[in-house]
Amino acid sequence: MPLLPRRQPVGLPAMVHDFLPAAGEPAPETLQRGIDLQCRKRFREAEFCYQTVLRRQPKNAMALNLMGTLAIEARQIETAIDFMKRAVKLEPGNAIFRNNLGNAYNLVGNVEQARKHLKKAIELDDRLVEALCNLGKSYRSQLEGDIAEGFYRRALAVDSQSLKALVGMGDLLTDMGRQAEAVECFGRAIAIDKANVEALSGLALARRAVKGDPALALVQARLELPMTTDRERVYLHHAAGKILNDQHEYRLAIHHFVRAKAISGNDFDIALHTRLYDSFIETFDAAFFEARPKFGNPSERPVFIVGMPRSGTTLTEQICASHHDIHGAGELPIIRSLAGELGFDQLDPAIFAKAMVSLAPARARELGSKYLDHLNKRNGKAARVVDKMPHNFELLAFISLILPNARIVHCRRDPMDNCTSCFMHNFSDAHGYNADLTKLGQYYWQYDRLMRHWAKVVPLAIHDMPYEETVADFETRARGLIGFLGVEWDDACLRFHETERTVRTPSRWQVRQPIYSSSVERWKLYGDALDPLRAALGSLVQP
Repeated sequence: MPLLPRRQPVGLPAMVHDFLPAAGEPAPETLQRGIDLQCRKRFREAEFCYQTVLRRQPKNAMALNLMGTLAIEARQIETAIDFMKRAVKLEPGNAIFRNNLGNAYNLVGNVEQARKHLKKAIELDDRLVEALCNLGKSYRSQLEGDIAEGFYRRALAVDSQSLKALVGMGDLLTDMGRQAEAVECFGRAIAIDKANVEALSGLALARRAVKGDPALALVQARLELPMTTDRERVYLHHAAGKILNDQHEYRLAIHHFVRAKAISGNDFDIALHTRLYDSFIETFDAAFFEARPKFGNPSERPVFIVGMPRSGTTLTEQICASHHDIHGAGELPIIRSLAGELGFDQLDPAIFAKAMVSLAPARARELGSKYLDHLNKRNGKAARVVDKMPHNFELLAFISLILPNARIVHCRRDPMDNCTSCFMHNFSDAHGYNADLTKLGQYYWQYDRLMRHWAKVVPLAIHDMPYEETVADFETRARGLIGFLGVEWDDACLRFHETERTVRTPSRWQVRQPIYSSSVERWKLYGDALDPLRAALGSLVQP
């Protein structure tokens, strides 16, 4: 089966045959031909070359490895892992193959396997910059910034001109709140390649742009190059929007965000999503929970911060993590993974609801214990560990059965401000609802509907953190939050912006600043460009 779609039902377009291997061409030459084509983003022709070799030599490790890299280009990561595992099995001492497999595991969040292969790659070749950077990326993903920095510095010691190392270090330093150093890394990368998309995007996010910032011209020039891919255009339009937003050119900024969403596109099914929430509201009523009073693991360590992205979740986590006895673990995927064992990841909304209805007490306790084991790997000492995955708001019924004494902090924000802020950020493909203003408003409506239901029926302790009230009376809200978590007050929570930790969210810059209120009613700066959002939100918008 081909990795990439063919434009013609049989074979390849006639005009590309000159680039393809002749009959009997030696395998190394055919593979090099494929590599050259892949570097020029001619992926279908590259695949033809690699498959030509594999038809003759099914155990050609290099061809298998290259098919894996092509699968990553096609975003077929599991297929990539399969190809690369076969390559590594054939040549276990090949550092490049190990690096590529480790990187693929990085992409699916399998930290254990990623580090295993990346460390082996470095053991085989301690000057392999790609492996050093990928290992840094792995530790960065787990908020282990100090360890990640060590690997990036090793990479730069090998090659001070490595764009991958410079950009990776810049991103990490931004996460760690070291903005000046981050800007310097991105600047060095741009000095080497002024059209580097990752460096331009990173620079835009690392600091506030001022009038006349030269980065805007570089971003616009890169957008005009015919070689720029659609995916790169998404990043560049977001970068241009961020720069213009910083410069108070709000109408021009929103134009770039709209262009980014139009290019990225998404087939997010709001009707299916609505049916999922319908099934939750219908199945998980008060009687459902009353019939299950002794389920789950009774630990009080877990704290879940939930809500829409950009609703103040990162600020709230930073307040908590500034406390000496609370650990901020970042956005953990584990709850959704555990819910997946009950079919939450299936397309049929009824599957998960049915599995929840039949969930036995012993199984609920087992799932809760699995979650706690994961927390203990992150931190085994703190009285409370905070999981800041915002979309866990969908799974409060599940959390209540497996961790009945967990505490829930619900961050809320004005719907127009919240959605506008979401729209201006380049979230992953998993946030498909963010593809256009209308769909975003519809999604917010469903989120609000579900949270109102949970507040009535779920037997969990839920504490509201309204963003506007938090910035208006910060100390009162901070003290109320810490009191809700059941630990003694710590004055460090008022100095949250001084807390040194790795933060990997779009709010990583904001949480390094003292509390400010300039984001309240910010949506009004964008005028009628937000009319589709306002219409979709309907009665949720304050008159």
